[in-house]
Amino acid sequence: MSFYSCFTSATEAINSDKNNCPDLCEDSIAADASDESSQPEKITILASRAPKHFTDLNTVSSLVSPTQLTIDPSTILDMLVEVPGVAENGQAGLFQVYSIRGLSRHRVLTYVSDIPLKAERRAGVASSFLHPLLLDHAEVSRGPASTLYQSGSLGGVVKLSPGFFNGSFFSADYQTQGNRNSQIYGTGDTDWSAVIARQYSNNSEDAYGNELNNAYNQLSGSFIKHWSLDGIDYEWMLLISDGDDIGRSSTQYPDRLVTVPSERHLLSQFSAQGVDWRASIYLHPNEIETLTIRPGQRENSVVNKSQDYGFHFENNWKAPAASVEGLWGVDGFKRANIDAVEQELSYSDSSVTLSQSLNGATEREIATYATLNRLWGETKWQMGARLINNHQTNQGYESISDHAVTGFIGLSQPITSNVLLTANIGTGVRFATVSERFYTGTTGRGEVIGNPDLSKERSLSFDLGLQYGNQNKQIKVNLYHQKVSDYIERIEVSPGSLTYRNLNNGIIYGAEFDSNFVLNDQWQLGLGAMFVEGKDEDNNTLSDIPANRLQSRVQYFANGWSLDFSLQYRLSKDDFGSGEKATPAAWVGKLGFKKALADNFDLSIFVDNAFDEEYFSSSDDVAPYAEGRSFGVRLTKRW
Repeated sequence: MSFYSCFTSATEAINSDKNNCPDLCEDSIAADASDESSQPEKITILASRAPKHFTDLNTVSSLVSPTQLTIDPSTILDMLVEVPGVAENGQAGLFQVYSIRGLSRHRVLTYVSDIPLKAERRAGVASSFLHPLLLDHAEVSRGPASTLYQSGSLGGVVKLSPGFFNGSFFSADYQTQGNRNSQIYGTGDTDWSAVIARQYSNNSEDAYGNELNNAYNQLSGSFIKHWSLDGIDYEWMLLISDGDDIGRSSTQYPDRLVTVPSERHLLSQFSAQGVDWRASIYLHPNEIETLTIRPGQRENSVVNKSQDYGFHFENNWKAPAASVEGLWGVDGFKRANIDAVEQELSYSDSSVTLSQSLNGATEREIATYATLNRLWGETKWQMGARLINNHQTNQGYESISDHAVTGFIGLSQPITSNVLLTANIGTGVRFATVSERFYTGTTGRGEVIGNPDLSKERSLSFDLGLQYGNQNKQIKVNLYHQKVSDYIERIEVSPGSLTYRNLNNGIIYGAEFDSNFVLNDQWQLGLGAMFVEGKDEDNNTLSDIPANRLQSRVQYFANGWSLDFSLQYRLSKDDFGSGEKATPAAWVGKLGFKKALADNFDLSIFVDNAFDEEYFSSSDDVAPYAEGRSFGVRLTKRW
């Protein structure tokens, strides 16, 4: 749970004028500042997705930092699942993705600064190619955010903000599961920052002692440079990642061995920001190879690559006399040279077969958007709209063009100086991906047949929230209901053969609870819960709906050391969708101990899956048991 920043974005939603709810705002600022003394000095880079005065009331947002968890995360997913409403989805391992409010795969968007992460992976995009300590924080926005962001944000948006390190630090850790270890070194000054990180793991084991195919070897890094000229702030950001021999964990292992021999990413962004505007351009060439081995039969190697690039511009304006403000902007994004080349080697006769179902395919999306905020007394109203055009091509197929309009309207109403009510209604859209339409070939799960006749998904979402905060406690409750029309579902047409189709409608509804209580100078308590259900029109359970869960976190702070224990209860899930299985209830515990050994020299000792629980991280029908108990240690030095 994002207990440290439960109200960070909620307070922004009240108004840029703190007088609307001073207690909430001051508590949020104090909560963020309270942890600064024990963390490496980091500054978030310029490119936030919106000006500070602007908040999209159509989403519920939480911040989570990699340095504020019970256990320092090995992957970005480890951070995100601390937020109520976010859960693991799909197969386990480094490439496991997440769901937000019961929507996953390509129905949630992930950004690194302004750069949207896209992929031809049928399970969705994994951000695991970056070391989590390269980030300052992640912001998770739940609910349809298609007004400010690209299509595909039906469930929400994850915004990863790379950290700018002013000073030097070194961190190294070791975990018993898989002999996992990582090392990260960063240095910088007032106007530049450079970080490099290495991560390595052998195969680990589940609580029964069964081997899991989840080894990996990764190298990632960042370089950020910023400067000012004539009143304009400039920034150049470069992120790189090189991964090798990454296992795809599955119950089909070892009868079917799926690995990623190589994964390459380069992300580069140049941005400029003035008083009331910001612009950026970016590129993201990427390539990933997936190898599927069926012992005694054949092996299939599929190489996916593309050249992604785009731009973003936003301009905000104010009319103080009328208590009106707003934002307008333009977005452009293109994936070019999308290729999927498959090579099949038959073990029976050593024959080699080549095929290419994606050959220079493209996807282009252009959009313009605008919002309007209006303050009537203490009530803040906001509305917005986005006009989108999407165009896709692939050799051998007719090009496909489509367009959509999304919008929302929302309000926030302070009830007292400590209580805030929010309500909103919004629409979203998702165009079928290039792979869903055009890719036919081998995946880690089986053979997939694309469907070029897929219609776009549309959503209509309602959210009602109540928030309470004072000096010692913060509580947030949200109820939501979402209807997705023409829901795209992956179905099995024959054993081992999959395709896609549009369902008529899917209904998803649920509740989230997040809270933090400062009991005294030493003790803090966090409580949270998420409940979500999803059905189609025939009352069949939708896929990707996670098990409901309850969470708690207890922290004790003393002079120079702290103790942190989190406990999660995952309820059993007996109703499941296509390609899923029932999952039993489970207790998942984590324990962390941190101590300052000397000035700027810290020790962390932790235990993951403290009860050695036998549980599934998701309902995916080929997801194996989660890793068993793991002990770890981390040393961090700053200077």
